[in-house]
Amino acid sequence: METNHQKQQEVGLDILKLLNKLVANWLLISVCLLIGILVAFLTNRYTIPQFEVNSSVMLSESVSEASSATALLYGNELFQSSNSLTNEAITLRTKALTLQTLQKLDFDVSYLQQGNIKLTELYKFGAPYKVTVDTSSSNLPYNILFKIIALDGYFQLSSENPGWNKFVEGKRFAYEKPHNINGFNFSIALKERELHNDESEQLFKINNLDQLARQYAGALNVSPNAQGASVLQLRLISATPEKEVDFLNQHMLTYRQYNLDTKNINAVNTINFIDEQLQQISDSLYFIESRLESFKQNNAAVDISARGGRISQRVEELEQQKAGLLLNEQYYKYLRNYLGSSEDEGGVVVPSSFGITDPVLNGLIGELVSLQAEITVLKQNQNQSNPLLISQLRVKQQQLQELKQNLLESLSNTEAANRIALRGLNQQIARESATLNRLPAAERQLVNINRLYNLSENLYVLLMQKKAEAGIAKAANTSNVTILTEASKGNKVSPNDSKNYIVGILLGLAIPIAFLFLKDFLNNKVTTAEDIAALTNIPLLGMVGHNKAEDKNLIDQSPKSAMSEAFRTVRSNLRFMTGASSQAGSNGKIYVVTSSISGEGKTFSAKNLAYILAISGERTLLINADMRKPNSNVDFGVTSSLGLSNFLAGHAGFDEIIHPTLQEHLYILPSGEIPPNPSELLLSKQMEDLMSELKIQYDYIIVDTPPVGILSDGFELMQIANASIFMVRQGYTQKAFLKSIQQQYESGKIRNTAILFNDVDYEKLSYGYGYGYGYGYGYGYGYYAEDAQQKVWWKRLV
Repeated sequence: METNHQKQQEVGLDILKLLNKLVANWLLISVCLLIGILVAFLTNRYTIPQFEVNSSVMLSESVSEASSATALLYGNELFQSSNSLTNEAITLRTKALTLQTLQKLDFDVSYLQQGNIKLTELYKFGAPYKVTVDTSSSNLPYNILFKIIALDGYFQLSSENPGWNKFVEGKRFAYEKPHNINGFNFSIALKERELHNDESEQLFKINNLDQLARQYAGALNVSPNAQGASVLQLRLISATPEKEVDFLNQHMLTYRQYNLDTKNINAVNTINFIDEQLQQISDSLYFIESRLESFKQNNAAVDISARGGRISQRVEELEQQKAGLLLNEQYYKYLRNYLGSSEDEGGVVVPSSFGITDPVLNGLIGELVSLQAEITVLKQNQNQSNPLLISQLRVKQQQLQELKQNLLESLSNTEAANRIALRGLNQQIARESATLNRLPAAERQLVNINRLYNLSENLYVLLMQKKAEAGIAKAANTSNVTILTEASKGNKVSPNDSKNYIVGILLGLAIPIAFLFLKDFLNNKVTTAEDIAALTNIPLLGMVGHNKAEDKNLIDQSPKSAMSEAFRTVRSNLRFMTGASSQAGSNGKIYVVTSSISGEGKTFSAKNLAYILAISGERTLLINADMRKPNSNVDFGVTSSLGLSNFLAGHAGFDEIIHPTLQEHLYILPSGEIPPNPSELLLSKQMEDLMSELKIQYDYIIVDTPPVGILSDGFELMQIANASIFMVRQGYTQKAFLKSIQQQYESGKIRNTAILFNDVDYEKLSYGYGYGYGYGYGYGYGYYAEDAQQKVWWKRLV
């Protein structure tokens, strides 16, 4: 229970310490907070606003596709991947389609205006002039900023680009007249009567549409509708929303036309194929017509008999069937050549356009069209370096090669079946033609010419019929794309004023707080009484404030000074530790003053403690036991250097080494000359006898020892002391030394020890821990002499 209670107290103390640390550094936190708010204000003020522009299109199922023979036989599964929203979204973001859109817009030139800090783009009617660029110029200055300087009826140009500035510097140009600069042809016309040179500079630059298309394709965001409908949302973020509204509206029109052109590819390919066949058939038909006309001119009396007519009719019916098979044979040749070629961009003519109803062939052709569409979309994707995209493209191309092999095998079987059917028709035609030998020669010749003519005419009519059907299908095609909402300007995306202020405030608070805690975490010096309490359970004897006066010792200071009161408190606490002052006939008390290292105020505190004990009427002796580093006692009126080392070495007597001071009841035993063996002297029998004699003659003996963190001499003297005072200096003593002395204390090597906190700046101490007031309570109440001094006004506020 006690342990839990102690832990709860420690948690409470940590929270209180946190609050006190923040309060103590309120000025730093306030300044950082103001800087954070100022940075947020400047960001909101001078950042070019970015706005969101949105539009949407809906994709619907094609009527012609739904009614096609392949769709009736197999449904739309074969075409789902090519018409999926993902592929369509990629198509919308392709550079090729974006470039088509930009070519229909007036984005060749960007007009800009330079303000005090930021550069703003002007669009449409915002610019007071218009630059016309001859795109056939031999040298176009892409992305080079030109500043236009208006003169009286003329203008000048300048550029920060030294390569172009040398061609325009100092030259005057007339409005609305063509100019040529280093191969760059252009003209500038004013929209207003006069262009004024005000504080805002007018600039323009020529855009490379190819680069601009890449930028727009990368910036355009296309995402499916969240509700699951076949709707694509188009989104752009820009500082010129009016410009992006025009772009998105035109881009949706370009996409709709692209969708329609894609659907018309099959009809266009079919018509082109038929035109090639018609050209060949037309030549044959013309030749046969010429033969028939010539024969009739030479044999006007010859006519076909009733028997010959019947034979000719049966042959003509067979020839019509043969014409269809011959047309199929031409398509199969075309398809084999197409599959053998590496150029797949033009698309393939589907078999259903010629009435070929082979389900296997139609299905494979459908897969081929779908796979080619997917490969085209992947190739047009902007992220060509994406490993996943490269892997998908490689897999699709491998699938395409395998599909072509399957198509070639299926085509071979289909061609073989077509040849068998054609061979059977030829045999039937040959049998019917054999009966013609019974007819007269002239009539037989006329029937053969008519048979060839009818065959060519049937082929020609069949092709014309297919061409008309393809034309009708093309005319009936409509785009699957419907523009749902036109582009419109949305909310401002950046800068987000409230968010920036919140971030500025949070950073303004977090940075100084993090700095304070990092500084505290990395600090290895003792700074507060709480550090002492956390590192050791050795009691705190008192605190001695920072001595701002030039005089170091109490003998030269006012008896009402804060330091005098601090040492009086130390004197009282020492008496509580060791009992009341010495009575008549009792031995004096030994107080050892030591520290971990030099510079912690050990000698300073020993002198002042001896002085404060002496002014109370007690016979007090100050021993300078640090024989390695003698110190001066001139401030107490002692100039002799004869002391402890001389006595222990047998070079001086008892009465020679103890010197009276300016203060009554206070005596000093100097360290003497520096000996070669100070440790051995302190441990000698003479030292023990000396201390026994001194305890009889003096009430209090203050021993200033060497630092225990460096030498062991101090530990030996602490064994004979009634009380040991361990010096800790604020911001100087390392925490590791406190841990070391705590280990010595726990092991019992030192006893009856207390810590004196020296050189304390009370403003740096945490309040509310029981230490901030107990030893420095006089501050701020006008009790001490230095408190009466008037503080600077800003210090009084702090």
